Amino acid sequence: METFGTLTFINEKPFLELEIGELVALNNSFIVEDLNGQTIALNESYAGKQIVIRKAVA
Repeated sequence: METFGTLTFINEKPFLELEIGELVALNNSFIVEDLNGQTIALNESYAGKQIVIRKAVA
C-alpha cells in the first residue's frame, strides 16, 4: 500500500504529513520515494516536497 504526503522534519526527525494534517513518523521500515518512483534519502533537502511511502517487506 502506498501513502502520499509531504515530507516534513520536526526536531530533525522525518515525518510524512498527510492531507488531513496527521503526522506519520518515518523510520527504516518504510521505503520513501519521490513522485517519479525514485528512492530518496530522508534528509532536509526534500522537506516540503510530496513523497510516497510504502512499508518495507521483511
